[in-house]
Amino acid sequence: MTKSWNPRRGSKRYEKAGSVVLNRVKLGQAPVSLHRIRWTRRGLWLILGLALVGGALGLWLTLDSRFYVYDAEIDGMRRLSYEKIYEASGLDGLHILWARSGVIESRILESLPSLESVEVDCGLPSDCAITVVERRPRVLWTDGETLWWVDEEGTVFLAGDGGGSAAGDSDAAAWSDASGGWTVTGPLPRDEDGNLVDPVRVTLTELWKTGIDLPSSFEYAEGEGLSFVDEHGWRIIVGKGSGMARRLRVLERLTAHIESRGITPRFVDVRFPDAPYYAPAAD
Repeated sequence: MTKSWNPRRGSKRYEKAGSVVLNRVKLGQAPVSLHRIRWTRRGLWLILGLALVGGALGLWLTLDSRFYVYDAEIDGMRRLSYEKIYEASGLDGLHILWARSGVIESRILESLPSLESVEVDCGLPSDCAITVVERRPRVLWTDGETLWWVDEEGTVFLAGDGGGSAAGDSDAAAWSDASGGWTVTGPLPRDEDGNLVDPVRVTLTELWKTGIDLPSSFEYAEGEGLSFVDEHGWRIIVGKGSGMARRLRVLERLTAHIESRGITPRFVDVRFPDAPYYAPAAD
């Protein structure tokens, strides 16, 4: 027996298959959301607007002369001039955005060793303030041609307004009369960093700390160290290195001995406290 084809059953199968295909993409809906497209376009316009504003701002900051430094406020000067410090800073004509405080401070200290510390503060539009602390010299040292300052730490820097100065008796006398500072004549012994060698620095420091009234003028020789002429007119050799207080005590006792014997020495040497000696003027 053959079965007859039922047209109604076939149509139902076609309708079911068609509904499965159509359910995958609903009618009336695009593959990409229009809402997402709108926000994408808005984002692109926003980025473009920000780029234009940033570019305009950059051109303004670059071209406007108000953002370039042509002056600075400097405080703390005593011996150095405004021009020396400002020139050393390298600020003149520099854009404020490139004014890095740390870099400027290092540049000034490197150019002007007579400064102990520097503080730089810069801000918009082009305001810069520089505060300096100058080293306080304790000794004016001359080799007969050049004058140097030497501070308590042994730092050596050229005398004058940030530059060299020819040595002269009037300069040394003015230094001594004005502040009671010491002067040393002779070759300047310096270490690899350009500062006063440690044995001589220690000698000067200990002599200051003794509090004894000493002459303000000294001489330096490489072999002997420091020497001075005392109130008797005697040349006293104290040498260099530590132990200055002991050497001066020995000098006091030796001076009393020499006076008691009525001797006029050519020099008195207390570099070696355990074996001090003197040379009579007749020798």
